[in-house]
Amino acid sequence: MLKPLEYAYFATAIVNLMAVTALGSNAASPDNQTWQMLHYISKPLLMIILILFYATSIVRKPNSFHKMMIAAFFFSWIGDVALMFVHVNENFFLVGLVGFLITHILYTIVFSKVNQPEVAPILPKKFWVAVPLVIYMVALLSMLVPAITSVDKTKPFLIPVLVYSTAIAIMVLFSINRFRRVGDSSFALVFGGALLFMFSDSLIAINKFMTPLPLAGFFIMILYITGQWLIAKGALKQHPPREQEAR
Repeated sequence: MLKPLEYAYFATAIVNLMAVTALGSNAASPDNQTWQMLHYISKPLLMIILILFYATSIVRKPNSFHKMMIAAFFFSWIGDVALMFVHVNENFFLVGLVGFLITHILYTIVFSKVNQPEVAPILPKKFWVAVPLVIYMVALLSMLVPAITSVDKTKPFLIPVLVYSTAIAIMVLFSINRFRRVGDSSFALVFGGALLFMFSDSLIAINKFMTPLPLAGFFIMILYITGQWLIAKGALKQHPPREQEAR
């Protein structure tokens, strides 16, 4: 059963999805200012609510694992806010990129902290598990790199995008390496969340550097919102509250 803050998170998510859909479909609408205001309110609220949900779900004194998770959500919040103002200044895209880059670095560190370190990680021993991810990233970058370098305005974004793509791929690899080293539900939730986060970022890049996608804002946000929630839930299941451990 969901907690009240989770209901608040998804209610805020619905408002945000409605706002980005309305803004994307008809920017000239008389209701544009209303949807713009709802967007500016709801998007920053998402990570704030998720931080509150995560923090209040910890019964014991927060350890380094939980502190890094909360820090990751905080830098995601910085990324969220920065990307809202890209239309004002393109440099906000780089600020958002740095915010989410730190998020992925923190997630990578957190995912390396497992409950059963004596169990051998699945990678690199079973390297074939990572082949779909490698194919996906190579295919994505083979489209993005020419698109970025073909326009003088976007050329400066090439290195940041390559660094960011590497970071998110490593984050997903570390989520895979939790297999059998944490509980099954924790692994599945975190791995699913990491994939959705990666797909969301992929859509951002395609939409910005290649071609505008229909309903891009809606799909980017629904993947992101769900991915972050799944990662939070999975992390909490790895270190459950005291009453859950006693069951």
